[in-house]
Formats: sequence, structure tokens, C-alpha cells
Amino acid sequence: MLLEVKKLNKSFKINDKKIKILNDASFSIDHNQIISIYGASGSGKSTLLNILSGLMSFDSGSIKFNKQLIDTNFDFINFRKQDLGIVFQENHLLKEFTVIENIMLPSIISGNSSHKAYDDACNLLERFNLLPIKDNYSNILSGGEKQRISILRAIINKPKLILADEPTGSIDEFNKGKIFSLFEDIIKEYNSSILIATHDNNVSKISNKILNLSKGKLK
Repeated sequence: MLLEVKKLNKSFKINDKKIKILNDASFSIDHNQIISIYGASGSGKSTLLNILSGLMSFDSGSIKFNKQLIDTNFDFINFRKQDLGIVFQENHLLKEFTVIENIMLPSIISGNSSHKAYDDACNLLERFNLLPIKDNYSNILSGGEKQRISILRAIINKPKLILADEPTGSIDEFNKGKIFSLFEDIIKEYNSSILIATHDNNVSKISNKILNLSKGKLK
């Protein structure tokens, strides 16, 4: 098992009132799986992904990654460098960098040489038929291109787990198909698992498991 979440709880205090976002939420992800979590806006999907990536604390419960307990002693820095890829709803591409420079960045941050990062980024772009736009800046990319580039940036270090927050939320049906194909190829070729937080019913077509988040509960 790659990821195991048990009885996860998270609350926020708003105007002296305690609002429970996650209520004993439990689920697991095996290797080479695509899991989708559905829920309305404000249901806690992004909160869950932020907790799993170590960007937000949780109140109680347990999280294990590759059988290692994620607690105060867990090495989140190396986890995010080596084992975790994050695809944001907004692509967050750096406007002053070209496509290939954006993709290279996580590899360089992980300690690889610029030469290796460039070669790996070129291989990814070529594999997914995006090499012709490698020297373009993000301001001239289509919405679908931006999202696919952000996905390639997330996988350049071949992470074991990819967290994707509404990855198809702002693109058309044609580009959704390309994103879905890209996710399926990643599972096959990079031995990764993907957790997708979404309200797009089409994501179920590529999912091994479908969960619903409502009133803090996962079902």
C-alpha cells in the first residue's frame, strides 16, 4: 500500500465557531492507481490535499506513506523533492521562464545538474508531443498546454504519488481528453499513483476508485 489515511480530522475556527472540515476521513491508495475524490466546492478536497502534501497540519488521525508514519519527524522536504508531485488547479507556471525551464525547475531543486534536468525535460516533452513549444513562454500557451506543462513539471522527478487539485477545472472537453490520456500514461510508464480532487464527473472514466467527500466524511 502506498498511502494509508485513517480517521483524519481537521477543523477551522471561524468567528469563534469551530467548523469541522474532515471527520474521521479514511482511505488508502495502492501502487499504480488513479483515485478520484468528488465533492462540492468548500467540501474539504483542497484541505485534504494540503494535509497530504505537508502544507497544512491536521487535528488527529494518522497518515502513512510507504508504511512510514507522517508525523513531526517525517522528512517533508525530501518527500516533496523526490516522492511527491503536485498539480495545482491554477498552473502556477513562472511567466519569466520558458516551458522547458519550468519543467526543469523541480529537478534542479532536487540536486540534479542543469544538463540532466534539460535532457529529462526534453524527453518528457517529446514523449507527450509537446517538444515544439519547449522555448515558448506561458503567456502564449493555451489553457490545455499550460495544464499539461504543469503536469510534466510535477512528474519530472518520477514521484510515487501525484496530488492533482481540479486539474480539468478550467479547460475544454478536447483538452480534458489529453489530460486523461496523460494521467493514464503516467501510471503505466512512471509507476506512480495519482489522487485527483475534482467535481468533474468525467474523471471517473480513468479512476480505479471513486470516493465522495461530504460533510467531512469520505465514502
